Amino acid sequence: MQSTARVVVVTGAARGIGYGIAECFAARKDRIVIADLDLAAAEAAAAKLDTEAVGLACNVADRASVQAMIEAVVARFGRIDVLVNNAGICPFIEVMKMSPEVWQKTLDVNLTGAFHCTQLAAEKMIAQGTGGRVVFITSLAENVTGPAQVDYGASKAGMRMTMVGFATALGKHGITCNAIAPGMILTDMTRFHWEKPENAAFLRTRVPVGRIGTPTDIGNAAVFLASPEAAYISGVTLRVDGGHQACCV
Repeated sequence: MQSTARVVVVTGAARGIGYGIAECFAARKDRIVIADLDLAAAEAAAAKLDTEAVGLACNVADRASVQAMIEAVVARFGRIDVLVNNAGICPFIEVMKMSPEVWQKTLDVNLTGAFHCTQLAAEKMIAQGTGGRVVFITSLAENVTGPAQVDYGASKAGMRMTMVGFATALGKHGITCNAIAPGMILTDMTRFHWEKPENAAFLRTRVPVGRIGTPTDIGNAAVFLASPEAAYISGVTLRVDGGHQACCV
């Protein structure tokens, strides 16, 4: 695998954890593709990165849209070295009030979207013959959930096993597949909640390292799993949660 200037595709990366991941790869001067449902936001995010980067439209739940994005990446950069399956949704609807349509959309975006992206990106990696890295962003919800996250938890648990399955299929091609399960992460969307004094106090009692996580924490883990140093790691989930799930369930 190339040690510099890899082509890294991050889905759902116009903001939040996805953008934090993109920033960490950009710090290595990798070439970045911000693939997002919101094209304008993707292009704006790419323009802020201190490396060669492009924003592309992609609806991960639509296989034709994923195929078009993958082809655009190869047309622009000639290859794909790293895929980060980050795109996802969480409607936060109590399960007994959830419509079948909401349930299906969560699975379509979070689970089937990761399948589409991995299969189509892996086809290019195999054809290149130089290996590759696939990182799935799952969640602690793959193991624990609540009444308003049943769809989300099911999709993330499914992502974990999808990752494991792809790891068994792609290893012979020099492609590793791993997952990161983030804990509580501070983003622009969650800042209003976690910066309240009572919630900040909760973090200090429930997270052993005593702070909330950042998108950079997730990005650093993704960079490691995509690195040559992680070449013999495949099929595993790395919890990046400050020790939260180790002591609290």
